[in-house]
Amino acid sequence: MKKTIFSVLAFIAILIIACNNPDNDVKKNPYEGAWEVTYQKSVYPDTTIEETQFANPSVKILTKKHFSFGYQTGENEIFGGGGEYTFEGDTYTEHIKFHDASWLVGKSIEFKSKIEGELWTISTVFKNDTLEVPWTETWKRIE
Repeated sequence: MKKTIFSVLAFIAILIIACNNPDNDVKKNPYEGAWEVTYQKSVYPDTTIEETQFANPSVKILTKKHFSFGYQTGENEIFGGGGEYTFEGDTYTEHIKFHDASWLVGKSIEFKSKIEGELWTISTVFKNDTLEVPWTETWKRIE
């Protein structure tokens, strides 16, 4: 009888520990949090623009499935956007729901993505009818 009670108690203890393990069957989201842009590079046919100093750096906030970003461009002007995002492997995709550049609303932008420590680098190629612009950004976790 003692052996049966001990076996049942041991089983219950193992079950409780297994159910309370935060790493158990949960897909970790490395993007969640607040990020500040530290680097931007865009490559046009006749020029390359690189920025590492920002008077008002953009901040991007990501929850489990939503993102929003913004920065102040002038005394009374804010630039920003947001929506939902997905990620799989090294691909991060933003599904734009609102944006100051209205032509982006309703579009999805797929980025190649890499997080190393507290730095997150994304890159894509923005395309229209006549132009392809490779774009890279690096963000630093700020929370």
